[in-house]
Amino acid sequence: ITQVVLESVDKYHIAGTGNLTMANGETVIADISEGQSIITYRAPEGSTLQTGKDYVIATFPCDLYGGYRLSIYKDGQVAHYFGVHQVTEAGKVITPLDLDESELEFGDPDAPLVEEERPGLNAQTKSALVAYQKNPTEENKHALLEQMGIRYDKVVARKKAKLRELEREAKHQSLVDEMQDIVDEMVENREIRLEQQFLRLIDPRNDDNPNDAWCVLRGATGNNPYIGYAPVTNAEYKAFKSDFNYASGQDNYPVVNIPYTDAVAYCEWLGTSDSQHLYRLPSEEDWILGAGHMPKDVSMNSDHVEKGLTAVDAYKQTTGACGGIDFWGNCWEWTSTQTAGGQYIVKGGAWDTSRDECRSEYSDTAYDGSKGYANVGFRVVRIDK
Repeated sequence: ITQVVLESVDKYHIAGTGNLTMANGETVIADISEGQSIITYRAPEGSTLQTGKDYVIATFPCDLYGGYRLSIYKDGQVAHYFGVHQVTEAGKVITPLDLDESELEFGDPDAPLVEEERPGLNAQTKSALVAYQKNPTEENKHALLEQMGIRYDKVVARKKAKLRELEREAKHQSLVDEMQDIVDEMVENREIRLEQQFLRLIDPRNDDNPNDAWCVLRGATGNNPYIGYAPVTNAEYKAFKSDFNYASGQDNYPVVNIPYTDAVAYCEWLGTSDSQHLYRLPSEEDWILGAGHMPKDVSMNSDHVEKGLTAVDAYKQTTGACGGIDFWGNCWEWTSTQTAGGQYIVKGGAWDTSRDECRSEYSDTAYDGSKGYANVGFRVVRIDK
C-alpha cells in the first residue's frame, strides 16, 4: 500500500491550521484556516504503508456521519471504501466500522467513479432479513431497517463522492447540477426509499413462471400483482387493433402515440381472454416498485444516444428491480396516477429526454390522457381476480 486518501464527501473540514487550547479538559480548536476536506498519506519512496500500523488517521473534530471515502492505493491500483455514521473527536483514531479488506475491489486509479449496478445485500443485512422473516417483530423490523439504512447511506456517500469529483473536474456545470439533484432527492426521500426497499425485501412471493412476460411486483399490495417484463410492443398492440400500422421491422419496438384511454382499453381487452387475471396500468408507486432506483451510469436510450426509439430489448442488460427491462429511456410510460390538474404522470424518460428525467423518482412530467404522444408508451400490471 503506497497511499491512503480520506475524503469527507460532505466537504467538511477534517484537516487544516488552527489554534489549540484546553477547556474543561478537552481540546478546543479555533481560528481554523486552510481547511481541507481531503487528507492524503503517502508512503516514503520505495516503501509501503502497513494496515493498522502506519496509517492511523487523527483529525480535527469532524462530522463524518454523512459519509466519507477511504481510498487505498496498492500495487498501482485503488480501492474505494465508503463509510457512514461516524463522528470523531480531535486526535481520535478513525476506524471503519465494517471494513473487510478482502472485499475491496481494486481498479485503475485514473478510471472515473462509475455506478453501474445496485449493491448486493451485505452479510449484516442478510442476517437481519432472515431474523425478521423468522420472527417479524417490531424489534427485528427496526434492526433490518437500520442495516438497510447503513447500506442506503453508503450509496448516497458514493454519489456525494461522485458529486465532489464532478465539482473538481467536470467541464460543464450541467453535469454538476444533475448530480446535485440526484443527491438532494436521495437525501430528501430517504425514508420513502427505505420503506419501498423494505416492502420488496419481505415480499415472500416467488415468480410462478419465470419464463413468461411477467415479473413479480415486489412490495405492491393486493391480489398478487405482477408487472410486464417490457413495455407493450407494436406487435402486441396490433393483436388488439388489427388496423394499427407501424414501420416495417419494428415489431419489437414499444408502441407509442397511444392515448391513455386506449392503453386502458388494451388492458381490458387482455382480460377478456383470461379467466384468472385482471389487467391495468401501473400507478406511479407500482412503476417505481418495479423499476427501483436507476443506477446513475447504466446504459439506456436517452439523451439522443440513438436517433429515435429502439427495440424494447436493445438495452436488456439494464434491468429494473423486478428484473424487467426498458424502464428507463426509449419512451415514457403512462401511469394511472393523476396530477391535481387531471393529467396522467408518465415515468422513465425517453430517447429524447435527459438522463435526469429518466430517474425513477422524477415525477414532473404529465400529459393529457386523451392524446397520444410520439415518445409515450405503456406497460401493464396483472393481478389475480
